[in-house]
Amino acid sequence: RHGGHLWRKPWQLTGDVSAQTRPENSLLEVDVAFDSASRMAPAVTEETTLQLEDIIKQRIKDQVSDDVVRKEKPTEEVFEYKKRLTLDHEKSKLSLAEVYEQEYLKQNQQKTEDEENPAHVEIQKLVDSLFLKLDALSNFHFTPKLPVPEVKVVSNVPSIAMEEVVLLVDSSEDRKNKAGDVLVDSEKTSTDKKRERRKKKKVKSIKMKEKRRKLKDRTGENKKPSKAEVAENLKKLTKGGKATLLKVRGKDKALRSSSAFFSQLQDQVKSQIKGAKDPASKLKL
Repeated sequence: RHGGHLWRKPWQLTGDVSAQTRPENSLLEVDVAFDSASRMAPAVTEETTLQLEDIIKQRIKDQVSDDVVRKEKPTEEVFEYKKRLTLDHEKSKLSLAEVYEQEYLKQNQQKTEDEENPAHVEIQKLVDSLFLKLDALSNFHFTPKLPVPEVKVVSNVPSIAMEEVVLLVDSSEDRKNKAGDVLVDSEKTSTDKKRERRKKKKVKSIKMKEKRRKLKDRTGENKKPSKAEVAENLKKLTKGGKATLLKVRGKDKALRSSSAFFSQLQDQVKSQIKGAKDPASKLKL
């Protein structure tokens, strides 16, 4: 009777069995009963089909899909809510000039972007007037005085111009081109063009005068001297002993030929040599 315990049990009785420990396709030959945790699919009927179609149509209308983004209610702070711009679709009651004027005042007075709501300003005025009347009815003596509005100085001058301590004068002298400014021909006025023309003419006339003066001095050097100038120069040379005046026939005559000049010079040299020998002969005697 113990022989049955020695035999190997079939795989159905061994408990948990994997695919490696049992024969191939052996599970198909056995009727297996087991518990399943998955939900059984409902039976497809006409009623369930209509319900699914209604759900799909409703999701399409609501624009709800499986990958829908979670919607959260935006939480806004009070200051952010006040800063939100309210678009006014009504026609503006101000003219275009008044709109430009308000923009110019905003830029010069450096107004902040978070301006007060006109309705809030009106409510504040009403509350202040109410409190003033209540203070007057109760006891106005112990209440502080009303705040005096401060005087605000608004300057239309840019900040860069305020730093420069200069006179803001717009005269013709300030607008006049100073020396050294280079102007294009298209920027020059008729006065500037006439001024340049006069300057060029003046420079040209000065150059012409200088050229004439140099030419005149050059021609004066090559000019032949007059007889009076020659006689004056001859007198100066004879007085200084740099030259001797030759006398022919008791009269001073200029030698008109080279032969006469050399013959006269030879005679003069002979006479000088003869005069030099006479004192030496006298000393020997």
